[in-house]
Amino acid sequence: MVALAVLFNLVNGFLNGRYLALYGDRYDAGWLADPRFLFGTALFFTGLIVNLSSDNILRRLRDDDQPGYKIPRGGMFELVSCANYFGEVLEWVGWAVLTWSLPGLTFALWTVANLVPRARAHHAWYRRTFPAYPAKRKAIIPYLL
Repeated sequence: MVALAVLFNLVNGFLNGRYLALYGDRYDAGWLADPRFLFGTALFFTGLIVNLSSDNILRRLRDDDQPGYKIPRGGMFELVSCANYFGEVLEWVGWAVLTWSLPGLTFALWTVANLVPRARAHHAWYRRTFPAYPAKRKAIIPYLL
């Protein structure tokens, strides 16, 4: 599994890097004011903040000396079970929009295809494991999924 993850990241990095190396000159100074770049950048950094803050919440669940699993609370965890996955999806959809490239889109779609099923499985596990799990909380997309 680790080897596949490393392989995927190498291929993804190569494809995105190659695209930017070959076609990067199309991103002139005007691209910085393009709505796609601005929206994509905002989405990317919003996702980054959600991802980092969610990972911090998950790490703090292990800080005390009480063993066992706990329900994450705070931040986007009030809306979704897998707030860190939601943040990662936002990041890479933002990357796809800000680069407006096929490799960026491919990576975003791969991220969604990988994380949505995992989030649904985590969500189902939380519901089975914790009888008092928040009923309105969704798996990965607030209010939807």
